[in-house]
Amino acid sequence: MNVDKEAYTMVLKNMLVLMDTLPQAADRLALALELAIEHGASVTGLFAAAPHLLPAKRSQDREVSDELKQLFLSRTRELGVAGNWVNVEAKTHGGMVETINYYATFADLVVVGQTEYGSKERRVDDHLPERVVLGSGKPVLIVPYAGQFSSIGKRALVAWKTGRESARTLADVLPVLKKSETVRVFEVNPNEKDVVDMERLRGYLASHQISAEVETSAITALKVGDVLLNRVADEGSDLLVMGAYAELHFGTSALGEVARHVLRHMTVPVLMSH
Repeated sequence: MNVDKEAYTMVLKNMLVLMDTLPQAADRLALALELAIEHGASVTGLFAAAPHLLPAKRSQDREVSDELKQLFLSRTRELGVAGNWVNVEAKTHGGMVETINYYATFADLVVVGQTEYGSKERRVDDHLPERVVLGSGKPVLIVPYAGQFSSIGKRALVAWKTGRESARTLADVLPVLKKSETVRVFEVNPNEKDVVDMERLRGYLASHQISAEVETSAITALKVGDVLLNRVADEGSDLLVMGAYAELHFGTSALGEVARHVLRHMTVPVLMSH
């Protein structure tokens, strides 16, 4: 009996990219299209307009949507990527995040932008990336608002802590890691069992034809988030992969301290799953 090995390999075939009013939307689209070409994926561009009572605001949103639609359609046609444009009004309850999470149902990967901290402009949702990570049920690629990223994953750093979130994220990112030039798995403050787990993890990745280096870091005076970001800089990594651990705050789930710190200070794209 012939077995099609590709049938058992996780693939990246459908991507959802948020197109919003930020200038960075064009760069975010460029990165999504680069990934789509590399993986033979289709891309859906999503513009979710906030509900407005004032006609002037609705007209302004239409103008922005038309501009982004033309950008999306011209770029997908130019690069030969199958593209689908979606323009919807975000629901009053749940708004932008609920809309993104609904359309994420039909995607393998969601691409959004980092919150632009310190900006004086009014933002739809300061915690949008966090809420999409926790609510979409899909891996989410968060792209920094500063800098341009023509490709990702050539030099990937995987932040590891044995548990459901790390395991889920690693499984989600396998299609990207299979195309990486170098993969480094990095754990901060491991115990003896964690060190053994790292070697098992190396074997797991090897079974997927991914050659990975594993490394640990002892306790330091730095925050864990800073240790990860420093390691990204030291290694010249172009992608940080990490599980999205959640904590309960007044009955509502929120990202843990490390993930929040990374999302605030990230310098390269970050891929998270929950």
